[in-house]
Amino acid sequence: MPFPGTKIIPDGWSEHHRPVAAGGMTADCVIDRVTDGPAPFPLPEGWTGRTQLWSGKARIQELKREQAADLAGQPTESRQYLIQLPYDRTLPELHVGERGDIITSNATEYILKQRMTGSELWAHDFIAWENQTQQNPA
Repeated sequence: MPFPGTKIIPDGWSEHHRPVAAGGMTADCVIDRVTDGPAPFPLPEGWTGRTQLWSGKARIQELKREQAADLAGQPTESRQYLIQLPYDRTLPELHVGERGDIITSNATEYILKQRMTGSELWAHDFIAWENQTQQNPA
């Protein structure tokens, strides 16, 4: 129980801590949107139906939620990631789900699948998938 006349979480708490979260964002990233055609993933080589929405710093962390399945005789594997984008910078409204926007960082592409929300936001938090099914071997 807080003291009378005080709050457990003071006004401006999130705004005060957003620079701390942004300071941990060290990965360069670019966010694109598929603007033409279907939503295949990975996108066909030479695909031009993409528009760059934003570029800047992000924090990307694998969530250790690997999934593997055998669909229609083809093995599939996907991995989930937490992607944090700065809250102190104006981001466009990002799409999530089947036609989720694509984040590229360190030559890896992630599709935004879910937006995470809450009452105290230090960063824009998303769950993204990396589909490793049809990637070419190095």
